[in-house]
Amino acid sequence: MKYKFNEMREKILHLLSEKDMTVTELASSLGISKATVSHHIERLQREGLVKVVREERIKNFIRKYYSLSIPNGFVSKKLVEEIKDSALSRDRAELFRNTVRLLGYSMLKISPHIFKKAGYEVGYSLGWKGANMEDLAEVWEKLGLGKTSCSEKVLDVEECYFCSGLPEIGEPYCRFDEGLIAGFLSKSKGKRFVVREVKCWGIGDELCEFEVTEVKN
Repeated sequence: MKYKFNEMREKILHLLSEKDMTVTELASSLGISKATVSHHIERLQREGLVKVVREERIKNFIRKYYSLSIPNGFVSKKLVEEIKDSALSRDRAELFRNTVRLLGYSMLKISPHIFKKAGYEVGYSLGWKGANMEDLAEVWEKLGLGKTSCSEKVLDVEECYFCSGLPEIGEPYCRFDEGLIAGFLSKSKGKRFVVREVKCWGIGDELCEFEVTEVKN
């Protein structure tokens, strides 16, 4: 059976989402060579999507079992600990928030472009003809996504629902929000916009700031 490269990786990730598997087991399930599986497993490990979870020694051979890995461990570990704490304290609001943040962060590391596109679709669905930045800021606060202030081309968010309190990682966290803002404004104004997060907890700030630029035809 032949798969395109991306299809192959998707197949491997799907199988590993159900149970831990060896290269031999993956090759048998997919109907391809072990060498091909090993090639893709190495790529997925470099991307932080797959890891070895246990090893078995059989005579002189070591059998490795692979599983999915949540990307970029130190942020994920912090979020998992916060999920545990909120569960123990029975704080359902914080449990939900931290679960959303962990899922969102995983998506951010796996496919930031899809994460941003998802935000665009949500923002577009929330917008209406004639709405402006002040309307967006009001929607933002009503949804509990943070405290806002804005001008025509800038939206500032304090106490960001997604990233406040998270460690600095050298890049912005809020790709979904970039998409949401662009989608909302595109729906309301009938034009295209590019949104960039220029301040974020991820790059050492204690608020999020989004700059909005209209795309000229």
